[in-house]
Amino acid sequence: MQASDTFHPNKSALGTLVSVGIVAGFISAMVKSGIETILPPRPPTAVPPPIGLLDLMGFDAATMDYVFNQTAVNWGGNGFHILFSMVIALVYVWLVERCPKVGAFWGIPFGWLIATVGAHCIVLPLLGVEPYPWDMGTAGFISEVVGTAIWIWTIECMRRVMLRRPGG
Repeated sequence: MQASDTFHPNKSALGTLVSVGIVAGFISAMVKSGIETILPPRPPTAVPPPIGLLDLMGFDAATMDYVFNQTAVNWGGNGFHILFSMVIALVYVWLVERCPKVGAFWGIPFGWLIATVGAHCIVLPLLGVEPYPWDMGTAGFISEVVGTAIWIWTIECMRRVMLRRPGG
């Protein structure tokens, strides 16, 4: 295998990749939110990591609610989660463009490495906004592994459709 087999510089314009990353990140964040209602990653009394991060940065997440269909929704926490998803989608789309092997297996190993291991097992516990993996519980771990796989798969599907690359 030669370097040219794994590295492909600038197949698409940066502006196109940014657009794909933003759209894919937004849609995949909605998908992840839906998954978390079916497979809750934490007990209802636990503080979600985006809320914990906002509090850590000095924002009062408790004041960031709006009401939709008689339900209070925290736009701060959801916005943080959507922003995270967009940033990771931007990085992913750019990396796959530069090195297609990053998108192997529909990007699921990348998602598990970055979101599950990097964010939920290392960074968030170190910041004190999520328990360490051994304290997460089986249900939380299952939710994270399944949710992340479907989340990054959604980003990869959007990338392929928006760049019209059905085979990768």
